[in-house]
This record gives sequence, C-alpha cells and structure tokens, in this order.
Amino acid sequence: MPATTTIAKKPKLDARAAASAAAAYFKELYPDVTAFSLEEVELSEDGTHWLITLSFEIRPTQSLGMLAFQPPRTKFKVFKVDARTGRVIAMKIRKLE
Repeated sequence: MPATTTIAKKPKLDARAAASAAAAYFKELYPDVTAFSLEEVELSEDGTHWLITLSFEIRPTQSLGMLAFQPPRTKFKVFKVDARTGRVIAMKIRKLE
C-alpha cells in the first residue's frame, strides 16, 4: 500500500483579506468599540481557514472610588475565517497564558 501524503490546500484568500473579514465581523458585533488592533494571523496546517486575533480595550463601567483609577483591560478575540470564501465561521475568546 503506497504511503499517502497530506497536501495543504492553497487558500484563495490571503492574510489581508481574512483579517479584513474578521474586522468587518467584529465591527458588526461590537459597534460601540471604536478601536481595535490586529494581533495575530495564522493559516491552519491544512490551509482551509485563517485564525485572526483582534484586541480591544474595555474601560471600567463604574466610577466609584478606586474603580475610577483602574486602567482599561485588553480583551482578545480569535476569528476562524474560511480561506476559500472569507466567511467567518467562529469567534472565540483568546486568553493569554
């Protein structure tokens, strides 16, 4: 029986297009967040999807006492984007270790 090799599929979307799709999706879900940053871009090993990580800041909502002096917290979201269609398949919370 001959050995089989796995050949990664070449994505139709490049990293920029995948990041743009994730950013557009993010803007639709979080219209009140005015600023966010692109943090990571990764093509899956099989070439079928991109993993795009975006970061944004959350400001404390209460302004009583010491809460007024708390710095904003940075949050991260990972978007799984289909490499052929550009459709966002999933969004997950990315926790730093």
